[in-house]
Amino acid sequence: ALGVAYVNELDHERAVETLRGWVANHPLYAGMGLNGTGGAEEEEDLYGAGDDVEGEDIDGIGGTGSPHNRMRSRTMAEMRDVERLLLRALEYDRTADAAADVYEALGVVYNVSRDYDAAVSSFRRAIDVRPDDYQLRNKLGATLANGNRSDEALPSYHVAIKLKPKYARGWLNMAIAHSNMHNYEEAARSYLQTLSLNPEARHVWSYLRIA
Repeated sequence: ALGVAYVNELDHERAVETLRGWVANHPLYAGMGLNGTGGAEEEEDLYGAGDDVEGEDIDGIGGTGSPHNRMRSRTMAEMRDVERLLLRALEYDRTADAAADVYEALGVVYNVSRDYDAAVSSFRRAIDVRPDDYQLRNKLGATLANGNRSDEALPSYHVAIKLKPKYARGWLNMAIAHSNMHNYEEAARSYLQTLSLNPEARHVWSYLRIA
């Protein structure tokens, strides 16, 4: 959950660090060994700039050789190391519950790299094991929306809200998806529902004015 929070805050470096720690400290993978994963300096930034994360802007990449660009390259290289660790974890323990945890973590990693198709696949595999996990349904929807597939995201949000009707984040994400599709009446209805569930979310009023 902490790794997801850092992704939401666009703190990708800390998100990757948290996910690495999750694997390293998970009791199921204590005997797996974490050496030999490859150094971060050996990897290049394999991913270009992506689209906006729903409701927030992605930091732009600086020019070649800029401190921001070097930091992004290091973060992406570390992300590849974490991806390898998670894939090894899948091989190490193939039980359904363990696999669902790993696929969820992979979904977060692929969101950091903006490989949204891979993230969608990972979250769907986790959902196959935990179909009643409303947070997984929301993560799948948000990932689809991040990949400019808001129409495909809506069914995931609907399921998340059906599983937990008072899930304010699900209502907010559904509102944003409707807004992206220019369904402004439905967007406004969902924004108002979000506010009824979380009156402290004052930033939602700015979204509602746009809708």
